[in-house]
Amino acid sequence: MSERNRPTVRLLAAAVVAGSVAVLATGCSFVQQQTGDAWSVTYEVRVDQPGGASLSDVRVEGADRRGEAPEVHRLGAEQTAASDGEGSRWEHDAIVLAGQRASVRATPGGGATATCRILLDGEREIARETSSRPGDEVRCSADTPPFD
Repeated sequence: MSERNRPTVRLLAAAVVAGSVAVLATGCSFVQQQTGDAWSVTYEVRVDQPGGASLSDVRVEGADRRGEAPEVHRLGAEQTAASDGEGSRWEHDAIVLAGQRASVRATPGGGATATCRILLDGEREIARETSSRPGDEVRCSADTPPFD
């Protein structure tokens, strides 16, 4: 091999190694999504108004089904339904792997205050926040814990 071709061969070898690492990392991520410990996460937003209250800019993070890649889902506008207590609520379920971030955000209509919660398996609360003023966005975010 001539001296002139050595840099090209080295560059090509480096590109092949980098590509192989990327493929392996993607493959590991896919396997983790399929077999890793995953939580059933319930995102809840409660509003201090009766059912049918408007929420805007609603976003949740996670996967719709086991094995899918997690992503931020921009749901846009949603409506609350009557709840068992005061006001009303909206809920959305997702799958989040252990150790990954779960998050929800929403903006209630003017005059309404909202509280968000993140629940594991519909019961264990790992985050709760309340908007500071009526009409302000509310955000909850937490890394899911490892399995016990």
